[in-house]
Amino acid sequence: MKNYMEDVIREVFAEVLKNNPDFCQCEKCKQDVLALALSKIKGRYAASPEGEIFARVEQADRQVRTDALLAIMQAVQQVSANPRHDRTADFTIDK
Repeated sequence: MKNYMEDVIREVFAEVLKNNPDFCQCEKCKQDVLALALSKIKGRYAASPEGEIFARVEQADRQVRTDALLAIMQAVQQVSANPRHDRTADFTIDK
């Protein structure tokens, strides 16, 4: 069983990161955004080959991606306002 919305969130978040270089690139901040965004949207699970096909088609749906972008932007604002990382540490860009 797989939540295909996680793939959508990860893809859209990668695009958001490219366009927002000021957002912290540390792993903790990125994971916090992913977790918050996923908790704000309805999961779409598939447990069969047929369900997987429907889930993949739905991933390309404009409204699904818009909902994902909205959830990500809200999560980015929340994490940016309250980062949980050590502000004095050196961070590296991942991927």
